[in-house]
Amino acid sequence: MNEKMESPWNPDVSDPRRLHNNYIRCLVTAYSGKFSELLSVLLASVKVRHFLGYALAARALVETTATLRYYVLHQYKPLLDKETLTIHEMKTLVEIDDRHLRGGRFDWDAFLSHRYEQLQSDAEAQLAASKSKQRHAAQGIITEQVNVLTCIEKWAKETPSVMVTYSLFCDLVHPNIGSSFLVASSDDSGLYFCPSKGQSVGESIFAQSLPFLVACTLKPFGDHLAMLMAAIWRDDEV
Repeated sequence: MNEKMESPWNPDVSDPRRLHNNYIRCLVTAYSGKFSELLSVLLASVKVRHFLGYALAARALVETTATLRYYVLHQYKPLLDKETLTIHEMKTLVEIDDRHLRGGRFDWDAFLSHRYEQLQSDAEAQLAASKSKQRHAAQGIITEQVNVLTCIEKWAKETPSVMVTYSLFCDLVHPNIGSSFLVASSDDSGLYFCPSKGQSVGESIFAQSLPFLVACTLKPFGDHLAMLMAAIWRDDEV
């Protein structure tokens, strides 16, 4: 990764163009780091024949790629295709950057500050009346993320096979027959839901599912990461 990309997050930059550039640099390095680490987990899992670990990493790779694609094509592109941006549009762009980088549904401020009672009371309130999320939004504590299913569905409208791939890996990680298959094996006596009774069912699923995963992640991720990097204004423009 280019050292120029490795910038500390600095939300106090006053120039909105420089602030946007700072967000994008942070996003590029975050995406690169997550994708690289997920690939490492996937390869390590396959090496030791832990196919449930493979499926978990695979689903995360699809979700990461879908989220990147959603922001690049459906959030940034409509604004950045314009020749110039108004002050209001620049504000909107930075708001997109902030949601893209900091969006979530967990109160990290409470967790990192060891305010576990706050997390407990939030969870109780959410179970009781779904008021916790509203309170966080009002206080500016949590920046609500884009639902990953929204990102998947937007992509699947153009490439329906993406939904097939995502549904496959979701089923393989949920506590159901899909994930049970990953720890199953078979021999002439039949199917066993344990990994040591002959041919691995998980290995067969891995071999069959890997082309689906590669088609949905490697090139799309690289293409859209390059587009995200291109969203940085040149230094002589800011």
